[in-house]
Amino acid sequence: MFRGADSAQARWPPWTGVCARPKILKLLELNVNKTSLENSALRNSGDTPQSIAVPVTSAKLHESRDPDHRPILIRADSIQPSNVAWLWLKRIPLGRITLLVGNAGDGKSFLTMDITARVTTGAEWPDGTTPDPGSVILISAEDDPADTIRPRLTAQGADLTKVHLLQQITLDDVDTIEAAIKEAEDCKLVVVDPIGDFLVTNANSEIHVRQALQPINELASVFGVAVLLVAHPSKAGAKSADDRVLGSRAFTAVARAVWHLIRDAEDESRRLLLPGKNNLAPANTGLAFSICGSPARVEWETEPVDISADDALAALRNRKSKPGPPRTEVIRASKWLREALAQGPRTANELTDEWTNGHSGSEKTLERAKKELSVKSEKKGDPNCWIWSLPSKNGGQLGDLVDHAKNTEICDDSDRVSLKNAKFDSVAGDEAHRPMRIPFVHI
Repeated sequence: MFRGADSAQARWPPWTGVCARPKILKLLELNVNKTSLENSALRNSGDTPQSIAVPVTSAKLHESRDPDHRPILIRADSIQPSNVAWLWLKRIPLGRITLLVGNAGDGKSFLTMDITARVTTGAEWPDGTTPDPGSVILISAEDDPADTIRPRLTAQGADLTKVHLLQQITLDDVDTIEAAIKEAEDCKLVVVDPIGDFLVTNANSEIHVRQALQPINELASVFGVAVLLVAHPSKAGAKSADDRVLGSRAFTAVARAVWHLIRDAEDESRRLLLPGKNNLAPANTGLAFSICGSPARVEWETEPVDISADDALAALRNRKSKPGPPRTEVIRASKWLREALAQGPRTANELTDEWTNGHSGSEKTLERAKKELSVKSEKKGDPNCWIWSLPSKNGGQLGDLVDHAKNTEICDDSDRVSLKNAKFDSVAGDEAHRPMRIPFVHI
């Protein structure tokens, strides 16, 4: 590769009168074919490669640099040693970037809400250590503030006055992020969820990712805040957990600590928070939690988890090679679904959300239970709106119908189902002509 002012003058003679010492910057970043570039230079100069080639020596390299540039040397004995500051002792450092990696639906956002709640209130971490309380800035692209973020924060007991949502930005808006950190009183944590939605560069390019994260890393260091980047894993089957991050390996390299959120291969409702690399502390144990209750919230286990992230992923891959969820989970899901539909039809989205978030179940298990119960699924109005109901009994009897119901709205206003003149098959016995009950459902 030709370098230096002399080689530039040799290759592009017309430029020598414009700039006596032209500089070629970041040539490797340009999408230029080297062979075509050299051939173009040869055609313009009339020379051969041998006649214009300039040996790359240290003298030539030094000559191309700014003559006023001086090396920055710091003697090691002049550096004042300091201890690493932690938001979560030996797990999430202050002044650094931490990476949280997990599949969609595994509870990453629930986890960040739990972390946010503990930081804003000073509540103990699951391992018994305590955070230095402060404010939190949430930069979120996937969750709605009104129906998802605030309810989850409330369920976790967060101090909402210390939670700030920063919107309509990218990671290139460093000045805006800096201003937000200054404005949020005593900011201790910045969460970016997910990191891929806020990059305006090539996430697969190591140099581009490093250039995008470096200013954020500097902000973290200057203001002493922890930056938690939430990332999705790649679909490629990497053997090492740290290598499965979607995009460039620079995400893992820049982060000082990496955590992996993985479902337990033996219990899908159990989530494992397992350590990856940690440049600032010895190897640590993992933790486990479930998402329970209504409204759904994170419930931690008290005992540490010793399995590694690599082993947990391997166990999960082996389990997925076996057909179907555990039978006990299917039975539990069937019982729950039968009770959920006992009072009448409900939307599939509502049932799925309640089952996965409120009862820590999986969609796959719920689908298996639906099949075993022969649950009927009908599309109403909106193409994405499906109504589930238990199979009819005794020749069409679906349950109790509200006898005073005149109009029930299912899905959206465009699909209003009138029950005023509804007719149903009669049945024998005392149940004959008994009006059926269908709950009011309005999405």
